[in-house]
Amino acid sequence: MEKKRNSTTKMRLTCAIIFIVFTYLYLSCYQQDLLAVAQHALSGGMTQYNYVLFPILTTLVLFLLQVGVFAITRVKKRFHALTYFPSLLILAIITDIPTDIDTYHSLGSWCWLFPLLLILYSGIMWVIRQLEAYEPDIQKGLWLSRCTWINVLSLDVMILLVILIGNGNDVFHYRMRMESLMCEGKYQEALEVGAQSAHTDSSLTMLRIACLHKTGAMGDKLFTYPLVGGSKAMIPDSVTTKSMMWTTPKWMRKKVRGKFYYVKPLDYQLNAFLLDKKIDQFVLLVQSKYNIENDSLPKHYKEALMLYTHRRLHPKVVYKNAVMEADFQDFQTLERKYSNAMERNAALRDTYGNTYWYYYLYGKE
Repeated sequence: MEKKRNSTTKMRLTCAIIFIVFTYLYLSCYQQDLLAVAQHALSGGMTQYNYVLFPILTTLVLFLLQVGVFAITRVKKRFHALTYFPSLLILAIITDIPTDIDTYHSLGSWCWLFPLLLILYSGIMWVIRQLEAYEPDIQKGLWLSRCTWINVLSLDVMILLVILIGNGNDVFHYRMRMESLMCEGKYQEALEVGAQSAHTDSSLTMLRIACLHKTGAMGDKLFTYPLVGGSKAMIPDSVTTKSMMWTTPKWMRKKVRGKFYYVKPLDYQLNAFLLDKKIDQFVLLVQSKYNIENDSLPKHYKEALMLYTHRRLHPKVVYKNAVMEADFQDFQTLERKYSNAMERNAALRDTYGNTYWYYYLYGKE
């Protein structure tokens, strides 16, 4: 009897370790920012998410729930992994956070699906409990017995389902990670979030522009990121472009006679023209605010001036910069190299995707 108990204990311990490690890492390393925005939205911004305590307490509560389920069902052989089903179901529900959580507070289909699944689960567990008496005992002396492998694989399948159900929208994850860092004033660190990804939306564009403004790097780095929405994406409209946790600066919220009236900072004004590809207006403004002959002029401003000089028959400003001129000639040479539009676009994106030239000629507003 003692050997039999030890063999089931090893199997149950293996399952417990897998569950605890997964749950904690899933909550603390992947879904933490989405849980933070969910708490912020549901509490109306009155409470603050605790990044340390919440994953620990949630993991503990869900594990204790499994202990309770096991104590009731006493399923401890090939179907022991199913005692984790209620805990993993709750984990799936709390991480199935919609991207419109700020305006839509509802469990959705979980309102009827959750009780239905629990009723079905109760019936299945009752049948399993009746059949378990006829199952052979677990092989003695083996840590990873056949029964252990069956339970581990069953647990892995349920874990995979939790991951598939939870919000895996990469852009939404980038946005919430950025907003969390921005709320802490870590604007430079926020700019590194999703920096290597080509996926974006207007809200992510707005957040990156705000961070670049705070770090004073908008004129040098804006077009190194994928951008959508043009200048409209620079300021939240609470519909397609919005922040959920980060508080926008006062100048973005100033109203005159019931309408928003923006007094944009200079870098916002200049880059708004660039985003909308209005290089003529950009040139008029930049030459009135900067010494364009100064080599310290931001990189994208130099690129825009060089592009303007080459694309206008009678430019009002002729920008001269030997290094920038050579780079632009190389850009044009590469552009002429490919007759196929897709090949040309891919080649230019790989080499010049971080320049204003590429955005102006091939990027979408």
